[in-house]
Amino acid sequence: MTKSRTDRLQSFGTILALVISVIAMVTSIYEANIMKSQQKAMVWPYLKTTQSYSNEGFNIKVFNNGIGPALVKSVEVSFKNHPLKDIDELLDSLKPDRTFGYDILKTNDVNNYVFKPGEEQVLMGLSWTDETRDLLENLQYVNIKIAYESVLGDYWVYDARNETNKQEKFKARLEYDN
Repeated sequence: MTKSRTDRLQSFGTILALVISVIAMVTSIYEANIMKSQQKAMVWPYLKTTQSYSNEGFNIKVFNNGIGPALVKSVEVSFKNHPLKDIDELLDSLKPDRTFGYDILKTNDVNNYVFKPGEEQVLMGLSWTDETRDLLENLQYVNIKIAYESVLGDYWVYDARNETNKQEKFKARLEYDN
């Protein structure tokens, strides 16, 4: 073979090896992105709130319906779009002339709490009395927003008003503290 033909064959082999390397690299990046998506799906939290009623009273509960833990970062409870700082303000908003005490109240602080998959916590609950039955009509004006994070650092916001979970950051206007 002549030297120029050998040089052309070597150049062609080099280019072919480079093309194959680029294809292998693109395939590896694509597979890594698929694996990353699968990992996110395997630890996806999904917070929701629900109201439950029984013979003893009613509860507003927060629960994780996802398959991964939810790290709560911020909680906002508002009445008629006015943020509330604690359970006293919430109860005063629901029934300003209330006379019942804390003995019929159930409450948990969910701010900075880690919800395991399937776990639920009572945010607020009251035993039945004539007075607590009356405040239920104002419950429709209460909204709860919870900002939470997955273990992989994805940020989510649950909004009870429209029962949505959006992937975004959120910071309460006023942190709700039980």
